[in-house]
Amino acid sequence: MIPEQYEKAKYNNVPKDIRDRLEVIMTSRRGMYIHGSVGTGKTYIAYALKAEWDSRATVKSMFWDATELMREIKADFDRPAEAKTRAEQRIMDFKGLLFIDDIGAEKMTDFVAETMHVIINHRYNNRMPVIFTSNFPVSDLANHLGGLAGERIASRIVQECDIIELTGDDKRMKDPRKIKLRSPFAN
Repeated sequence: MIPEQYEKAKYNNVPKDIRDRLEVIMTSRRGMYIHGSVGTGKTYIAYALKAEWDSRATVKSMFWDATELMREIKADFDRPAEAKTRAEQRIMDFKGLLFIDDIGAEKMTDFVAETMHVIINHRYNNRMPVIFTSNFPVSDLANHLGGLAGERIASRIVQECDIIELTGDDKRMKDPRKIKLRSPFAN
């Protein structure tokens, strides 16, 4: 389900260089890693790419927010067998384009690092493309994920993805330091 604020994400609003790289994914199975500061439009771009992909490809894409994905996988632990969503297995079985939005935003634990490694390694080994978005450059993502798992994830991303950095101001706020809040408690 697409969040309401991204339902009208327009492919034509995506920078041409990124649109060109989507064409490459369709033929090469090479992914993308889009990173930049908060509010630079990463998620908007990802949803616009998803809509374009789904309008043209025979196998539709799958979109996961990284934090929601980890919560869903953990929630399955306590569910009865008939109620399990099996998100991790669905991703492992999925052959189409996978989007993982905001990788690195999830609270880092050994479980998260290991689970991300299993998913990314499986897709890497089977040449299944992923488009990632993150606030972290790949080298910082490796440090954030920590240890050998972080290094292995970053290495696979670098080998299988075009790395794109978005720059600019937070599109949601002009300058958060200049925002004035009204408070009934202010003097």
